[in-house]
Amino acid sequence: MAVITGASSGIGAQFARRYAAEGFDLVLVARSGEALRALADELASAHQIVAQVHVADLTRTADVDALVAELRDGLVRVDHLVNSAGIAPEGDLSDTAERDLRDLVALNVTALTLLNRAAVIRMRAQGTGTIINIGSAAGYQPMPHFAAYSATKSYVINLSEALSEENRPFGLRIFAVSPGDTDTGMGSNPSTDKRTPEQVVDTAWRAMRGAAPSVVDGAANSILAVVSSRVLPKRFGLRIAERMMRRMV
Repeated sequence: MAVITGASSGIGAQFARRYAAEGFDLVLVARSGEALRALADELASAHQIVAQVHVADLTRTADVDALVAELRDGLVRVDHLVNSAGIAPEGDLSDTAERDLRDLVALNVTALTLLNRAAVIRMRAQGTGTIINIGSAAGYQPMPHFAAYSATKSYVINLSEALSEENRPFGLRIFAVSPGDTDTGMGSNPSTDKRTPEQVVDTAWRAMRGAAPSVVDGAANSILAVVSSRVLPKRFGLRIAERMMRRMV
Protein backbone atom coordinates (compact mmCIF):
# COMPACT_ATOMS: atom_id res chain seq x y z
CA MET A 1 0.00 0.00 0.00
CA ALA A 2 1.18 3.53 -0.83
CA VAL A 3 0.27 6.52 1.37
CA ILE A 4 0.52 9.85 -0.46
CA THR A 5 0.09 13.28 1.12
CA GLY A 6 -0.82 16.30 -0.98
CA ALA A 7 -2.59 13.86 -3.29
CA SER A 8 -5.44 16.08 -4.45
CA SER A 9 -3.41 17.92 -7.12
CA GLY A 10 -0.03 18.52 -8.70
CA ILE A 11 2.88 16.21 -7.95
CA GLY A 12 0.96 14.28 -5.28
CA ALA A 13 -1.89 13.46 -7.66
CA GLN A 14 0.59 12.31 -10.28
CA PHE A 15 2.26 10.01 -7.75
CA ALA A 16 -1.19 8.57 -7.02
CA ARG A 17 -1.76 7.90 -10.72
CA ARG A 18 1.63 6.24 -11.10
CA TYR A 19 1.24 4.02 -8.05
CA ALA A 20 -2.27 3.01 -9.13
CA ALA A 21 -1.01 2.13 -12.61
CA GLU A 22 1.65 -0.05 -10.96
CA GLY A 23 -1.09 -1.91 -9.04
CA PHE A 24 -0.68 -0.41 -5.57
CA ASP A 25 -3.62 0.15 -3.24
CA LEU A 26 -3.66 3.75 -2.05
CA VAL A 27 -4.34 6.01 0.90
CA LEU A 28 -4.79 9.53 -0.51
CA VAL A 29 -4.27 12.39 1.95
CA ALA A 30 -5.11 16.09 1.51
CA ARG A 31 -7.42 18.82 2.80
CA SER A 32 -9.79 18.69 -0.17
CA GLY A 33 -12.15 15.78 0.39
CA GLU A 34 -14.11 16.34 -2.81
CA ALA A 35 -11.00 16.32 -5.02
CA LEU A 36 -9.61 13.28 -3.19
CA ARG A 37 -12.82 11.29 -3.59
CA ALA A 38 -12.99 12.10 -7.30
CA LEU A 39 -9.39 10.96 -7.80
CA ALA A 40 -9.88 7.84 -5.68
CA ASP A 41 -12.96 6.84 -7.68
CA GLU A 42 -11.14 7.45 -10.97
CA LEU A 43 -8.11 5.38 -10.03
CA ALA A 44 -10.05 2.55 -8.41
CA SER A 45 -12.18 2.20 -11.54
CA ALA A 46 -9.32 2.47 -14.02
CA HIS A 47 -6.86 0.14 -12.27
CA GLN A 48 -8.99 -2.17 -10.08
CA ILE A 49 -7.19 -1.09 -6.92
CA VAL A 50 -8.46 0.05 -3.51
CA ALA A 51 -8.12 3.81 -3.00
CA GLN A 52 -8.92 5.13 0.47
CA VAL A 53 -9.46 8.82 1.23
CA HIS A 54 -8.01 10.42 4.36
CA VAL A 55 -9.01 14.07 4.65
CA ALA A 56 -6.48 15.97 6.77
CA ASP A 57 -4.96 19.40 7.19
CA LEU A 58 -1.39 18.57 8.11
CA THR A 59 -0.78 22.01 9.59
CA ARG A 60 -3.07 20.89 12.45
CA THR A 61 -1.61 18.79 15.25
CA ALA A 62 -4.72 16.65 15.66
CA ASP A 63 -4.78 15.75 11.96
CA VAL A 64 -1.09 14.85 11.99
CA ASP A 65 -1.60 12.69 15.07
CA ALA A 66 -4.48 10.85 13.37
CA LEU A 67 -2.39 10.08 10.28
CA VAL A 68 0.57 9.02 12.40
CA ALA A 69 -1.74 6.55 14.18
CA GLU A 70 -2.86 5.19 10.80
CA LEU A 71 0.73 4.68 9.70
CA ARG A 72 1.72 3.03 12.96
CA ASP A 73 -1.28 0.78 13.59
CA GLY A 74 -4.30 1.43 11.37
CA LEU A 75 -3.24 0.07 7.99
CA VAL A 76 -2.62 -3.54 7.04
CA ARG A 77 0.73 -2.58 5.46
CA VAL A 78 2.68 0.56 4.64
CA ASP A 79 4.97 -0.18 1.71
CA HIS A 80 5.47 3.36 0.42
CA LEU A 81 5.04 6.84 1.90
CA VAL A 82 5.24 9.92 -0.32
CA ASN A 83 5.34 13.24 1.51
CA SER A 84 4.19 15.63 -1.21
CA ALA A 85 2.04 18.05 0.81
CA GLY A 86 3.62 21.48 1.01
CA ILE A 87 3.04 25.22 0.96
CA ALA A 88 5.25 28.00 -0.33
CA PRO A 89 4.54 31.55 0.92
CA GLU A 90 6.42 34.06 -1.23
CA GLY A 91 8.00 37.38 -0.34
CA ASP A 92 10.21 38.82 2.36
CA LEU A 93 9.92 37.30 5.82
CA SER A 94 8.87 40.68 7.21
CA ASP A 95 5.93 40.81 4.78
CA THR A 96 4.72 37.26 5.41
CA ALA A 97 1.85 36.71 7.82
CA GLU A 98 2.77 34.97 11.06
CA ARG A 99 0.01 32.41 10.48
CA ASP A 100 1.48 31.51 7.09
CA LEU A 101 4.92 31.01 8.62
CA ARG A 102 3.54 28.78 11.37
CA ASP A 103 1.71 26.70 8.77
CA LEU A 104 4.84 26.48 6.61
CA VAL A 105 6.96 25.07 9.43
CA ALA A 106 4.14 22.87 10.73
CA LEU A 107 3.66 21.23 7.32
CA ASN A 108 7.10 21.22 5.70
CA VAL A 109 9.03 20.37 8.88
CA THR A 110 6.96 19.10 11.82
CA ALA A 111 4.35 16.98 10.03
CA LEU A 112 6.87 15.58 7.57
CA THR A 113 9.24 14.59 10.39
CA LEU A 114 6.54 12.85 12.43
CA LEU A 115 5.20 11.00 9.38
CA ASN A 116 8.70 9.83 8.51
CA ARG A 117 9.18 8.59 12.05
CA ALA A 118 5.90 6.66 12.06
CA ALA A 119 6.63 5.11 8.67
CA VAL A 120 10.18 4.16 9.63
CA ILE A 121 8.96 2.37 12.76
CA ARG A 122 6.39 0.44 10.74
CA MET A 123 8.75 -0.33 7.87
CA ARG A 124 11.58 -1.49 10.13
CA ALA A 125 9.16 -4.00 11.66
CA GLN A 126 8.22 -5.16 8.14
CA GLY A 127 11.84 -5.30 6.99
CA THR A 128 11.09 -3.26 3.86
CA GLY A 129 9.63 0.05 2.71
CA THR A 130 10.19 3.21 0.70
CA ILE A 131 9.81 6.85 1.73
CA ILE A 132 9.95 9.67 -0.81
CA ASN A 133 10.10 13.22 0.54
CA ILE A 134 9.49 16.09 -1.87
CA GLY A 135 12.16 18.71 -1.39
CA SER A 136 12.95 21.59 -3.73
CA ALA A 137 15.85 22.86 -5.78
CA ALA A 138 15.43 25.96 -3.59
CA GLY A 139 16.64 23.86 -0.68
CA TYR A 140 20.18 23.70 -2.02
CA GLN A 141 21.01 27.30 -1.15
CA PRO A 142 19.56 30.19 0.87
CA MET A 143 16.97 32.08 -1.20
CA PRO A 144 16.34 35.74 -0.38
CA HIS A 145 12.64 36.68 -0.76
CA PHE A 146 11.88 32.98 -0.30
CA ALA A 147 13.94 32.51 2.84
CA ALA A 148 11.69 30.44 5.11
CA TYR A 149 10.52 28.15 2.32
CA SER A 150 14.04 27.39 1.09
CA ALA A 151 15.13 26.78 4.69
CA THR A 152 12.35 24.23 5.26
CA LYS A 153 13.21 22.44 2.04
CA SER A 154 16.87 22.32 3.03
CA TYR A 155 15.64 20.59 6.18
CA VAL A 156 13.67 18.07 4.08
CA ILE A 157 16.74 17.24 1.99
CA ASN A 158 19.06 16.88 4.99
CA LEU A 159 16.56 14.82 6.97
CA SER A 160 16.00 12.49 4.02
CA GLU A 161 19.70 12.00 3.41
CA ALA A 162 20.39 11.22 7.07
CA LEU A 163 17.42 8.83 7.32
CA SER A 164 18.54 7.10 4.14
CA GLU A 165 21.83 6.06 5.73
CA GLU A 166 20.34 5.52 9.18
CA ASN A 167 17.86 3.01 7.82
CA ARG A 168 19.91 1.35 5.09
CA PRO A 169 20.79 -1.61 7.37
CA PHE A 170 17.06 -2.21 7.88
CA GLY A 171 16.31 -2.57 4.17
CA LEU A 172 14.50 0.77 3.77
CA ARG A 173 14.82 3.08 0.75
CA ILE A 174 14.48 6.73 1.78
CA PHE A 175 15.32 9.69 -0.43
CA ALA A 176 14.36 13.25 -1.33
CA VAL A 177 13.27 14.38 -4.80
CA SER A 178 13.79 18.09 -5.39
CA PRO A 179 11.85 19.71 -8.24
CA GLY A 180 12.62 23.14 -9.58
CA ASP A 181 9.91 25.31 -11.11
CA THR A 182 7.07 22.87 -11.79
CA ASP A 183 3.61 23.38 -13.27
CA THR A 184 1.55 22.56 -10.16
CA GLY A 185 -0.53 25.71 -9.70
CA MET A 186 1.44 26.61 -6.54
CA GLY A 187 3.27 29.91 -6.69
CA SER A 188 2.86 32.93 -8.94
CA ASN A 189 5.78 32.59 -11.35
CA PRO A 190 4.24 32.88 -14.86
CA SER A 191 7.15 31.13 -16.63
CA THR A 192 6.16 28.77 -19.42
CA ASP A 193 9.45 26.84 -19.16
CA LYS A 194 8.35 24.62 -16.29
CA ARG A 195 8.78 20.94 -15.59
CA THR A 196 5.64 18.83 -15.30
CA PRO A 197 4.45 16.66 -12.39
CA GLU A 198 4.84 13.65 -14.69
CA GLN A 199 8.53 14.44 -15.17
CA VAL A 200 9.06 14.80 -11.42
CA VAL A 201 7.42 11.43 -10.74
CA ASP A 202 9.47 9.81 -13.52
CA THR A 203 12.63 11.13 -11.84
CA ALA A 204 11.49 9.68 -8.50
CA TRP A 205 10.66 6.33 -10.08
CA ARG A 206 14.12 6.03 -11.61
CA ALA A 207 15.74 7.07 -8.33
CA MET A 208 13.78 4.42 -6.44
CA ARG A 209 15.87 1.73 -8.12
CA GLY A 210 19.14 3.35 -7.07
CA ALA A 211 20.81 4.27 -3.80
CA ALA A 212 21.19 8.07 -3.94
CA PRO A 213 19.80 9.74 -0.80
CA SER A 214 18.57 12.72 -2.82
CA VAL A 215 18.00 13.65 -6.45
CA VAL A 216 17.14 16.85 -8.30
CA ASP A 217 14.53 16.73 -11.06
CA GLY A 218 15.74 17.95 -14.46
CA ALA A 219 19.25 18.40 -15.84
CA ALA A 220 19.23 22.21 -15.66
CA ASN A 221 17.98 22.17 -12.06
CA SER A 222 20.62 19.59 -11.14
CA ILE A 223 23.41 21.74 -12.55
CA LEU A 224 22.07 24.84 -10.80
CA ALA A 225 21.88 22.99 -7.47
CA VAL A 226 25.50 21.83 -7.75
CA VAL A 227 26.80 25.22 -8.83
CA SER A 228 24.91 27.18 -6.16
CA SER A 229 25.75 24.82 -3.29
CA ARG A 230 29.29 23.70 -4.13
CA VAL A 231 30.91 26.04 -6.65
CA LEU A 232 29.90 29.66 -6.12
CA PRO A 233 31.25 31.61 -3.14
CA LYS A 234 28.42 32.05 -0.62
CA ARG A 235 28.08 35.85 -0.91
CA PHE A 236 28.15 35.77 -4.71
CA GLY A 237 25.55 33.01 -4.79
CA LEU A 238 23.30 34.94 -2.41
CA ARG A 239 23.44 38.06 -4.59
CA ILE A 240 22.56 36.11 -7.72
CA ALA A 241 19.71 34.39 -5.89
CA GLU A 242 18.40 37.70 -4.56
CA ARG A 243 18.24 39.25 -8.02
CA MET A 244 16.59 36.17 -9.48
CA MET A 245 13.95 35.90 -6.75
CA ARG A 246 13.28 39.65 -6.72
CA ARG A 247 12.01 39.35 -10.29
CA MET A 248 9.81 36.36 -9.46
CA VAL A 249 7.91 37.56 -6.38
